[in-house]
Amino acid sequence: MRVFSVPPSAPFLRTTIAALVDGELIEGFSVRTQPERLAEATLYLPTRRAGRLARDIFLDVLGTDAVLLPRIVALGGIDEDELAFAQAAEGIADLDIPPALDGLPRRLLLAQLIAVWAKSLRPGDPHQAPLVIGGPASTVALADDLARLIDDMATRGVDWGALDSLVPDAFDRYWKLTLDFLKIAGQWWPQHLRETDRIEPAARRNLLIEAETRRLAAHPGGPVIAAGSTGS
Repeated sequence: MRVFSVPPSAPFLRTTIAALVDGELIEGFSVRTQPERLAEATLYLPTRRAGRLARDIFLDVLGTDAVLLPRIVALGGIDEDELAFAQAAEGIADLDIPPALDGLPRRLLLAQLIAVWAKSLRPGDPHQAPLVIGGPASTVALADDLARLIDDMATRGVDWGALDSLVPDAFDRYWKLTLDFLKIAGQWWPQHLRETDRIEPAARRNLLIEAETRRLAAHPGGPVIAAGSTGS
């Protein structure tokens, strides 16, 4: 592994691409006189926007209107169709990853689960203040917060069981109420995903990244550059 640093005063993307083209980034890999070699490389960039910009910069640096570009991938944003195509070209088995439950359906289902949970906490006395406000706006807001937490837990690979001992018994009931709320994500939600043969978007992204890692390990091919990554 080699590390290439770009000075803070220099344009990051253009400097990196120029170094790749001129052979400064990877010893023995210069595409200035052999631009067709560029297609052998894989370039990981922080965002899809950076990937779109990189295409124009390659043309500008090489001084041409057409070139075989490297494979450009956004870090953490593996394109499933592109990965499947690459695996097929290398004789690797097809991907077997369940679809994700994402977007509006996910939001509404989480809101429904939260509404049921909030209703179960209603006091028997109608004059007593409820522990949780169960109106539509509050329910959807809680669903959004819970979805973000689910994504974070999946991305970090944290098991929901780790939260069971988060709050000691000595703490008041509102802390325990929070843990009870998190059971929606730790118990009820996974059960629903299993029943519908779906997985979390973040979990699916992790599986795609793992598949890409295995592909690169089995068929390293040309140079692989992770640009703009801290390595974490």
